[in-house]
Amino acid sequence: MRAHIDLELRWGDQDAYGHVNNVAFARYLEEARVRLFWLGTAREATGLEQHFRADDPAGPKMLVASQQIEFTAVLNYSEARIVVEAWIGRLGGSSLEVHYEIVSADDAARTVFAKAISTMVLVDGETLRPVRLSAEGRDSIADWQDEPLSIGRAR
Repeated sequence: MRAHIDLELRWGDQDAYGHVNNVAFARYLEEARVRLFWLGTAREATGLEQHFRADDPAGPKMLVASQQIEFTAVLNYSEARIVVEAWIGRLGGSSLEVHYEIVSADDAARTVFAKAISTMVLVDGETLRPVRLSAEGRDSIADWQDEPLSIGRAR
């Protein structure tokens, strides 16, 4: 199943052509992760923030190990919202892949503007060394797994 995060475009997201700049897409992914794993404010109540938010500075942290973005359509600046659909595509011992599609908020059209994959690694808050995902964390992910994306040349 996928979580849905609604986002508004900002004037500063566009480039000289009126298109949303590629750098803004990385910010949209970051905002979606924060809302999903930290704030728990996706449309759906995922409960993921109960297992991946560490208020203790020494507690576990999630770090971005890698990120790929494939741009599939031009997103022009407008007042229309976008939706970031996010799900877990792959799960490792201390890592998980968050897969995304950035789509139009118009369900009838559902234009996919970008597809992306962020590999996240859970690390110890003090040593920054990888730590295994807890059984509870793994269980919380189960409902939010979906088919992995294939992007880039590896298709």
